[in-house]
Amino acid sequence: MGRSRIRGTQWVLLIAGPILSLVAFLAAYYIDPLNFGHHAPLAAVPAFLLSIVILLISHNIAAFKELERASTDSDRIYEAVKDYLHVTKVGSPEKAIQYVIARMPILRDVRNTSLNIKDEVERADEHLYETETYSEFGPHIAQWTSHQLRWKDIGDAEAIARMRRTAALARRSAGGDRPHYQYKLIAHNEPQINFILLNYADGTTEVLFNWDFRNIGQDPVVLLSRDRDIVEMFAVQFEHLWRAASPDHDSTAVRSTSKK
Repeated sequence: MGRSRIRGTQWVLLIAGPILSLVAFLAAYYIDPLNFGHHAPLAAVPAFLLSIVILLISHNIAAFKELERASTDSDRIYEAVKDYLHVTKVGSPEKAIQYVIARMPILRDVRNTSLNIKDEVERADEHLYETETYSEFGPHIAQWTSHQLRWKDIGDAEAIARMRRTAALARRSAGGDRPHYQYKLIAHNEPQINFILLNYADGTTEVLFNWDFRNIGQDPVVLLSRDRDIVEMFAVQFEHLWRAASPDHDSTAVRSTSKK
């Protein structure tokens, strides 16, 4: 129905242009607005020019409508294809952080890893952890974990300080209540791929991965997937890491000592 209407509109625009041009020519010729009088053949000149102008205008309108239709079709195709892609690009790690922050109000739980390679720690600090965007991450986590959001972090020795700061913010934000923020630490010798699992209130889940600064001189492009098999693969990996990780006993000891 929609396609038939579009084709009908296109035919109307294609036919209307020449018809209007011809009508304008005949009207201008016989009305003779410039009063050529007995020089009747000269009256055809402005009539002809007017018909050309109308023909060009109608052609431009038809071309614009066709371009608009093509653009709409292109957007529809992109959206349709995107829904069936297993992986899409989010962008830089900083842009991915913004993506997560924007979705915190509709998230139910988050499972995140922060496992670093010593050779790349400096670059990761410069391009992510010391950015203004990341500085907003901890306060947002603290705010939402004091409400409905549950957040689990797995980190290593390089991530301890960041996670302790987030935990402290979460405790203050929750007041007397227990915050829904947890973190564990893991000692790892082999490189681990970093990822973050987002579980939404409506039950949908997605994973963002490829956060790792491991290419010299090139920042990673974070990828996103909602594919069930890919999400499940990372969910299983997180559970294995969580079981192998340990609570931050040093932090617990410090808090217990401070209360005495």
